[in-house]
Amino acid sequence: MSDDDKNDTMAEYSGAWWAKEINTVEKEMNDKFRDSGDKIVKRYLDERDGDGIVGEAQTGARKYNVFWANTQILQSALYATPPKPIVKRQHDDAKDDIARTAALIFQRMLSLGLDGDDSDMHQSFQHSVEDRLIPGLGQVWLRLENVLEPVSLPPIMEKDPMSGMDTDVELEPAYEGERIVDQKVVTDYVHWRDFFWSPARTWGEVWWVARRIWMKKKAFVKQFGEEKYKEVKENAKSKLAEHGYPKGFEKGRLEVFEIWCEDTNKVYFVHVGTETELAAPKDDPLQLDGFWPVPKPLLATHTTNSLYPRADYVMVQDQYEELDTLNDRINTLTKALRVVGAYDKDNAALARMITGSEFAMIPVDKWAVLSEAGGMAKAVDWFPVEMVANVLDKLVIQRQLIVQQIYELTSISDIMRGGSNPRETLGAQKLKAQYSSVRLRLTQQAVALFVCEAMHIKCEIISKHFEPDQIAKQSLIDMTESAMFADQAIDLLKDWNASKWRIEISEESLSMADYTAEREMRIQYLTAVGQFLSQSAQMAMSMPGAVPYILKIIMWVTASFRGSDDIETVLDDAAKAAIGMPPPNQQQKEEKKPEKDPMLEAQAKAKSQIAIDNNQTKNRIIEIKAEGAKDIMTEPLPEPKPQGE
Repeated sequence: MSDDDKNDTMAEYSGAWWAKEINTVEKEMNDKFRDSGDKIVKRYLDERDGDGIVGEAQTGARKYNVFWANTQILQSALYATPPKPIVKRQHDDAKDDIARTAALIFQRMLSLGLDGDDSDMHQSFQHSVEDRLIPGLGQVWLRLENVLEPVSLPPIMEKDPMSGMDTDVELEPAYEGERIVDQKVVTDYVHWRDFFWSPARTWGEVWWVARRIWMKKKAFVKQFGEEKYKEVKENAKSKLAEHGYPKGFEKGRLEVFEIWCEDTNKVYFVHVGTETELAAPKDDPLQLDGFWPVPKPLLATHTTNSLYPRADYVMVQDQYEELDTLNDRINTLTKALRVVGAYDKDNAALARMITGSEFAMIPVDKWAVLSEAGGMAKAVDWFPVEMVANVLDKLVIQRQLIVQQIYELTSISDIMRGGSNPRETLGAQKLKAQYSSVRLRLTQQAVALFVCEAMHIKCEIISKHFEPDQIAKQSLIDMTESAMFADQAIDLLKDWNASKWRIEISEESLSMADYTAEREMRIQYLTAVGQFLSQSAQMAMSMPGAVPYILKIIMWVTASFRGSDDIETVLDDAAKAAIGMPPPNQQQKEEKKPEKDPMLEAQAKAKSQIAIDNNQTKNRIIEIKAEGAKDIMTEPLPEPKPQGE
């Protein structure tokens, strides 16, 4: 049967169908940018042919690896520190306390996943930016992870209304299941060789995305079962040697493809090597608005003809190669830059003079004959070292010109490198720095958009799949001044369609760290408020009724300052106190309950207590069952073990 006939009989979206699709795309990606990406990585690491770095560096060509230095500089300019998420109300509405508290919850939960060098999100962003600058593609993948624990509940028996004792009537049978005890959104780094997408010209045309997971045996068996592992392992063929993986990497690992298809709204798990579908397709597990669990990838230079990127190194490779050539010639001429001459070997005294100690006086036989022949100047012929020095000077100047060309092409100016001409004015230096950052700013915006989109996906997963008690526990919102609005804010967050119109998610600068920015912002805020209060103090003394309006003006200004979310609650309380209203928490305490007849109230409690207990227990059973029945993970959960194992 020919390949065309085989394709005609192949079921669409089957394991064999996806294997053919993945193999076709991988071949195209290898030809377009992955093979060159391998070479660029070796150039960045200065890996050379032969046994190792030392031998080649000592005896081979001398290279000038400014590509490594430039990449380090650009990485610091694009992503030097963990991003600081900024979540705020749309339009900074000072009266929308619920949206302000909801934004504060989101911001605290995002910061929890970014603070610290061991943060999975921070490390994934770092690797992605590095991949963008070297081979030309960076990507992350977000997934929900639920931590479950077994739960066992006895049956619910009907109670005797007179005695309150259990009867033989069973309202609900005994329950054995699982419940969620912890939830988190994990950000996985995807290697630039392990991310795939359908052939497209722009990201909007992509209809499937996939990632290759090198799954260890334990994880594979937990997700797909022991039988499936044996089936795939026996028929799998290793091809890791083709792509420069670490030696022994394939031991205990299997190549699994996780494919998200927008056309079917399903997720597939396939082993491409054996064309095996590892599990039944899953319906859209995360229910995201954009469907994809990934942001638009960080891509180097590309056009609307194709999404396949061209690495930055490729665009400047001629200058890098010319720089290496010049550096090698400079090294060769530097070795030749020494005093070398020729003399008559029959003149033993002359040999002693040339090779003797410094300031040596050597007796010469037949001095008169040597003088008549023109003396030392005629007896020794020196190598023309002046010519070598002259060529060497020109090569050094030319190398500097090529380096400057590379800086211009890569948008790295001497200001960014910490160097400048002392004769230049401050205005000239500012213009140079401003010009150099024009193209760099585009890349900074791309990285910021990539980070923002990933954080947006994380917030959407939290909104749609986190339990309210998990949101409250992880955000620690009860420890803030805004605790009184916590329940309403969490209700708003759980309604994603409503919250996305009232809350804006963004990030702060990702470039070099500014450790004093937060302190300066607070000082600036206190200075502005202090000046306003000093100017309005006389009016407040003469017109006490104006105090609430003064406070509302301060609240209006406060709403525009980053990091002022929690202090607004204090200002709200101050404004309400100024007009004679107690704060919301005190107001709730001071509300008087309507008076009731003690006898009637006792009778009502006695009649309804048993029914309330039964209903509460029954509702709790239903709730736990619902929690245990949830299947919102991006990877299938292992089947529960039978009792007794």
